[in-house]
Amino acid sequence: MRYPLIFNIHNVSRIPYLAGNWLFPWQFERLLKFLKERFKFGDPKEPLRLSNDEFLITFDDGLIGVYENAYPIMEGMGIKGIVFIVVDYIGRRNLWDAHFLTPVYHMDKGEILELSRKGWIIGSHGKTHRSLKGLKFEEVLREVDYSKKYLEDLTGREVFMFSYPFGIYSPLAEKALYMAGYKLAFCGISERRKKLERFRIPRIPTFITDLFVNLKIMDFYTIFDKAFSLPSRLTPIYQKILGKRS
Repeated sequence: MRYPLIFNIHNVSRIPYLAGNWLFPWQFERLLKFLKERFKFGDPKEPLRLSNDEFLITFDDGLIGVYENAYPIMEGMGIKGIVFIVVDYIGRRNLWDAHFLTPVYHMDKGEILELSRKGWIIGSHGKTHRSLKGLKFEEVLREVDYSKKYLEDLTGREVFMFSYPFGIYSPLAEKALYMAGYKLAFCGISERRKKLERFRIPRIPTFITDLFVNLKIMDFYTIFDKAFSLPSRLTPIYQKILGKRS
């Protein structure tokens, strides 16, 4: 079985759009029911202490579907999430992404604040959602430090978690996170159990093509998740071509 059982969702949408890393509400609810029947909900503040029989739910980007569709379902089940915000796009369309003419909106400040007040953890996904790999150290530090301080000013709470854009990390990025005061960072795709590193915590991605929930937790399914994740690695190229900075 894969470890840790930290699932990452980008969006939960009732309306189909041209992307692969999102779920319909019924798919998301089915996933949560499957997990709750077989595992326990872990402590979102302590992912490094997650046991084999515990799970967590995280969300990258902070898209509006998280608030409108995922949040009510999770509240009904007593589950709190971790959501990673791209601060320059709060309340805006995801124009940083290769959205294929179907852009979606990010949550606004009020929606982020409501999640925070309800016990959700608000983490950073960077300032502009640029890949940190290949940037100068000063640029990396600005991405992680600015977003951390912005979200702390917004919520009035410490922001101690970071999710690498596109799951791509580097030693330089880890150094910047340490200097900025982060305690934990998420990246990559979880496989078999191994010791977790605080700045390289893997997760299980989710896709619209996830038809068999029970297979997602199996070791062999890592191959499929890596294959389905490949298109997202092209977005940094799209950003450079079109000059997507903010």
